[in-house]
Amino acid sequence: MKINATNQTSGINSQFLNADEKKLKKLTADFESVFLYYVLKTMRDTVPKSGFIDGKNGEDIYRSMMDQEIAKSMADKRESGISGMLYKQLRIKNYE
Repeated sequence: MKINATNQTSGINSQFLNADEKKLKKLTADFESVFLYYVLKTMRDTVPKSGFIDGKNGEDIYRSMMDQEIAKSMADKRESGISGMLYKQLRIKNYE
């Protein structure tokens, strides 16, 4: 009975690659979420406040939390495609 060392090694490597790829996918999705949060925050900062409703700090905190949740939702749905592009680029760089 022969044992093929290449198959064993490739099986072990594929386990590590799958774990690394999962980590890379999570990191790129997290980056996309943070990026989209700052895009939303910057867009919101360009809109002048009317003064009709003055929520002071509470309103700012609520809007910030809302922007974070919207950014997470957008990243989860992968609407912008940022995480996919980053994943492909970083995956290629790691295996060269």
